[in-house]
Amino acid sequence: MLLRSAELSRFQAQVKVDQRALGLLLDDDLEYVHSNGVVDSKASFIESLVKGTRDYVATTANIESVRIFGNVAIIRGTAKVTVNEGGKPLDLDLGYTDFWVWKDGRWQMTAWRSARMPPKTQ
Repeated sequence: MLLRSAELSRFQAQVKVDQRALGLLLDDDLEYVHSNGVVDSKASFIESLVKGTRDYVATTANIESVRIFGNVAIIRGTAKVTVNEGGKPLDLDLGYTDFWVWKDGRWQMTAWRSARMPPKTQ
């Protein structure tokens, strides 16, 4: 699977809570730093999705750059994310950087860090 395709598939798997896909796309040593500073491991991230503690309703990602250095890659982009927070949709505009490793014959995301983008001025 190409890296860009893996990245977009990961976003879809989060929304669909596809545990099998996430199991393949996320590295066992994942460090997932949310825009609010909360840090998840692979296991705690998937568990939060399954239990509905974290509920991604929709995600639209814009991959801005992909840099590959042998078996390591860095992706930088923005994402419009809608989460269900207490039964109410919350729209987030995020800037993100994530790191992927080529391992076991596939790309796996090993680190994610996002930040909320300031509101756009008109």
